[in-house]
Amino acid sequence: MAEQGFDVDVVVIGSGFGGSVMTCRLAEKGYRVCLLERGRRYGMFEFPRRMDEVRRRLFWDPEDGKFGFMQFHSYYESDVFSVAASGLGGGSLIYANVLMRMPSDFFARWPGGITRETLDPYYDRALAMLEATPYPFGPDNPYYYDTPKTAAMQRAAESIADAPDTLAPHRFRLPHLAVRFEGDFPGQQGTNRQGVLQSRCTKCGECDLGCNIHAKNTLDLNYLARACSPELLGPGGVAAEIRTGALVREIIPLAGGGYEVRYVRPEAMAEWQKVTARRVVLSAGTIGSTAMLLKMRKYGRLDSLSPMLGQRWCGNGDLEGMVFRTDDQLLPTKGPVITSAIEYRFQSYDDGFPHGLYIQDAGIPAFVGWYAVGRLPSPGVLGPSLRFGARMLARFSRLGILRRLRREINIGDDIAAMIDRDDYLRHFLILLGMGRDRSDGRIELSEDDRPLIRWQMEGSRLHYDRVRREMRKIARSLGGKFVDNPLTWFDKIIAVHPLGGCVMAETGEEGVVDTNGEVFGHPGLYVVDASILPSSTGPNPSLTIAAMAERIADRFPESGPARS
Repeated sequence: MAEQGFDVDVVVIGSGFGGSVMTCRLAEKGYRVCLLERGRRYGMFEFPRRMDEVRRRLFWDPEDGKFGFMQFHSYYESDVFSVAASGLGGGSLIYANVLMRMPSDFFARWPGGITRETLDPYYDRALAMLEATPYPFGPDNPYYYDTPKTAAMQRAAESIADAPDTLAPHRFRLPHLAVRFEGDFPGQQGTNRQGVLQSRCTKCGECDLGCNIHAKNTLDLNYLARACSPELLGPGGVAAEIRTGALVREIIPLAGGGYEVRYVRPEAMAEWQKVTARRVVLSAGTIGSTAMLLKMRKYGRLDSLSPMLGQRWCGNGDLEGMVFRTDDQLLPTKGPVITSAIEYRFQSYDDGFPHGLYIQDAGIPAFVGWYAVGRLPSPGVLGPSLRFGARMLARFSRLGILRRLRREINIGDDIAAMIDRDDYLRHFLILLGMGRDRSDGRIELSEDDRPLIRWQMEGSRLHYDRVRREMRKIARSLGGKFVDNPLTWFDKIIAVHPLGGCVMAETGEEGVVDTNGEVFGHPGLYVVDASILPSSTGPNPSLTIAAMAERIADRFPESGPARS
């Protein structure tokens, strides 16, 4: 039973790396949890791939009647372009599977004595739940060893020299990936540790667009599967309730304590529903959670929020680059999106803020490769196409010229010759850079309540200059040409790893939540997602978000609130 007077014990808003972990662990402790997710649940082969499906079901913009799983935050007034997910599993549906721990010295200045050592047990717990393993790139596994872009990154790491400002030699790494590589053949199906059916990775490169064979260990297949299973939760657990298609609009404090959460169905905005609970966990992501609290303050719902709300935003140093015309074929359509990383450690910023960065390979789905090649001019196919048309005309008009010339019509060869040339794509690689930028951006609301990111590159220019320098060295080592992301010409970035906005701190003057994720000034209201991280993580932040959620859930009372 829920605590007297409330519908449930805890409402969790959002199902990403914060919300899914909290839902599972609190359900294990006996809390009656209701998870609200604005998007839908995706089963095998339910992610859109056909052209009409992509138009209708890929993107999220309810105002335009689109209810897909990918949302772009891109407004004229905003300084940064960012991406968010919509669907059960949150960002795990569209991220590139990489799970890496923060280096110990990057925890400097974190509040509450949180260090790498205190977080390591929670890192371990999250990795075990996500069943993550490094990419099996080795001669004993021929199928995955045949991934040219991984081999190219390894060769580059072996050949490039360290810069004078290096603190430690760079190193090639195969980071843990939340991908299923178990099995005897690509696509082979089996059950994971939570009893959910998954497939062995087929190297299709569709990780960021939703894995249709469930080779990707998304949060709905592990944490949330466990949260909903009484058998897995054990005798003290209570299966969580999951409501999809629940877009939260308001969080309202109740007079006697607790909160009422009001939400709508995205397809029917006028139909309001509500659920009450003693505690609410907001896990809508950096932009979603910060924007929600900013709105609640603007409209007088939550009037005791810290003045630090929206502050200390960063993009985790994200920078995308491209390498063209490499000496060897890299086949970026072959393999998971990211398979490897080169790790760098450099001298600190002038104020002692530790600096390091990571550069990772990035592939693209095969069908995107077909699209890209088909959309670009390919003059080399003009001659074969004309010859094919002439031969078919001659054949079907029964002209005797081919018989007199004793020429064979080989339809297969002719059709193959007409396919667009993809030479440039086979000698192409995307490089993803990230690392320790400064948390000097902020999120604010526009007049119509859209979240705007205010950010300038200048404070983190040291980082971005180093990323570009090292990307150029990788490109040269591969015999290719480096091309910077054109947005950086205007000091703008695409932030796929946004952090901050509701940062944790010791006091409400320094941050929005305490080190247990509880919002200063509003007891029982928590924020648990990327927005609470007080600095850039360096490597991909997903594992650190999950580990922090594990830690916060671990610090909740062992039993449900009616008995605590």
